[in-house]
Amino acid sequence: MFKKILYMTGLVAAVAPAFAAIEWTTDLDAARTKAAAEGKSVLVDFTGSDWCGYCIQLKKNVFDTAEFEAFAKDDFLFVEIDVPREVSRVGQELYNKNRQLCEQYKISGFPTIMIVTPEGYIVGGFVGGANMARVKDSLNAAKANAAKVAAAQKLEGSAKAKALAEVHAGLASDLKPANALMMHAIAEADTDNVTGMRDLAKAEAQMEELNKKLSATRGDAEKALPIINEAIANAYPINLESMLLIKGQIIMAIVNSRLQVADSIEEVEAIHQLMLELVECAPADRKELFRKKIEKDFGDPAAMLKRIRETRARK
Repeated sequence: MFKKILYMTGLVAAVAPAFAAIEWTTDLDAARTKAAAEGKSVLVDFTGSDWCGYCIQLKKNVFDTAEFEAFAKDDFLFVEIDVPREVSRVGQELYNKNRQLCEQYKISGFPTIMIVTPEGYIVGGFVGGANMARVKDSLNAAKANAAKVAAAQKLEGSAKAKALAEVHAGLASDLKPANALMMHAIAEADTDNVTGMRDLAKAEAQMEELNKKLSATRGDAEKALPIINEAIANAYPINLESMLLIKGQIIMAIVNSRLQVADSIEEVEAIHQLMLELVECAPADRKELFRKKIEKDFGDPAAMLKRIRETRARK
């Protein structure tokens, strides 16, 4: 009986089709270089291999299957950007590098799958869990977009800009913020600003500069407030809402800090003025309601000071 089992095991192994698992690497730059030489795109999997349930299921039910290997191996190279809870799974150096890549590509959720051309353009992908059908649909769309990008590279001026902008416009909204290289290419080609991407690129540059200045304050809200006020005064319209939201957060941080130490009518009045500035950061349909509440709370500065002191005494 034992010999029969061994025989049957050998027979199954002999007739079963060979399955060469897909090779996943961890170096995106090297993969892009290789993809250029082989005429492929790169599938990048931003994953949390030991904590993200959707990531684990995607790998098990799709990426590790013979069906996926047969479908994707001829058109893509594969890169895993893993940020596990257990850092030893990848090592500290690679973990740090992967975290930086997540920031660079503005990853908002896991898993995030991006299809990247050798030039670095994002041409497809998705965020969240997926079954085989969704993955195949996404990769087919990405292959079509990659072909459009290749054709666009042979064009010039507004024709090139329009072709690239069509690809960018069709991406999932979660992926668009990471597609900086394509957006810059569109802006550079679109000298007549037919696509509007030149204005968008300038607006994004403005936000990047603001974020750098705010980071330099190291969380000091008092220092951050004049910076955000200056930015709002010169904001592109597309940035105004985001800047007002940031200002609101900064003001609340200052207010909370000052409430901890306020001990005079003058200090209460200063907080009152800050709260009135906060009103301007609120949505239009809530400004008046917000303003009335503030005026009610701060209408009697002496009473407000008493409340502040009583609250502080209870802590």
